[in-house]
Amino acid sequence: MATPLTELRQARSKRFLLIAAAVGIALLAFAILAIQPGRIEPGLLGEKIDHIPNRPLAVVLSETLPIRREVIGSIQSRVPIEAASRIAARITEIEVRAGDRVKRGQVLVKLDAAELRAQVAQAEGQLAAAQGELSRATADEKRFSALFTRGSVTASEHDAAEAAYRGAGGRVAQADAAVAAARAGLEYATVLSPVDGMVVERLAEPGDMAMPGNPLVRLYDESALRVELEVPEDLARSVEPGMPLDVRVDASGASYHTRISEIVPASNPSSRSFIVRAPLPSGEHLQPGMFARATFTVGSETVITVARDAIEEVGQLDTVRVVSKGRIETRMVSLGRRLGDRIEVLAGLQPGDQVILDSVGTAGR
Repeated sequence: MATPLTELRQARSKRFLLIAAAVGIALLAFAILAIQPGRIEPGLLGEKIDHIPNRPLAVVLSETLPIRREVIGSIQSRVPIEAASRIAARITEIEVRAGDRVKRGQVLVKLDAAELRAQVAQAEGQLAAAQGELSRATADEKRFSALFTRGSVTASEHDAAEAAYRGAGGRVAQADAAVAAARAGLEYATVLSPVDGMVVERLAEPGDMAMPGNPLVRLYDESALRVELEVPEDLARSVEPGMPLDVRVDASGASYHTRISEIVPASNPSSRSFIVRAPLPSGEHLQPGMFARATFTVGSETVITVARDAIEEVGQLDTVRVVSKGRIETRMVSLGRRLGDRIEVLAGLQPGDQVILDSVGTAGR
């Protein structure tokens, strides 16, 4: 049976538990009340403010913008040229180096022409002998024709003289062709530039043996440059000949507006891309191999934009103040691309929202 002292202790313990429970409930209610007024809708950062400052307002817009894609490529010559020898001869001199500008007809390479000059002299000697034979045969043919008319020679003798004349004429023609060939070969001993352009690479050195068809000097035509771009295959249906291109060459810092002139139909299986070509102007300090970027429009998209002066920074967050039903809401926003004096809004605003402009808050952005 409990003693009076035990009952007193139990009563005190119950009162303590009741008091502790009441205090806990009170604290919980206070915490709920403290949190409830500050809880905000998604996108809001603080309580709504009733007082609207005297600042200009702007409207959040829904705009249709072109979809621009950037691809990379390089500058190339539309007419790559390899100056080669047409004859087999030893190289005696190469008069150009990589980077040299050359004119059409300028000497690039000289070959050993001693043997060629001897061949020309030999052909010319044979031509002279054939011409002498032709002169004698011509005189014989005229004499035998006169004698045959008077009946002094037989028909067979006349025919033999006429055949000798014709044979001599054929040998003269043959010798004349041999002279032309020998002289052409002598001209081939000097390799000339076929265009106005720039030397990209010399592929031989003096003392080397030049063989027919083997390139000696590689050039490019400065008046026939183009950009070659690697376009991802997912854009195959979006590009077509005549489409405008904006090309930027980082090395020169220059930009060019051109149009697609050629699309290579075969795709590169390793890079999953295909080649697109477009002409570039000449005389712009462009050289084959330079890196280039190109952008073009492949469609359009609808985006939400807001004036940049409406954006305020709160720590690492971008915020705007929105006027809604006569009150102000501070909202956190997610931003995208800068579009001049406006900026793309990815989340936090809707078209038609009115925002407060605050150029002071955006100074230095």
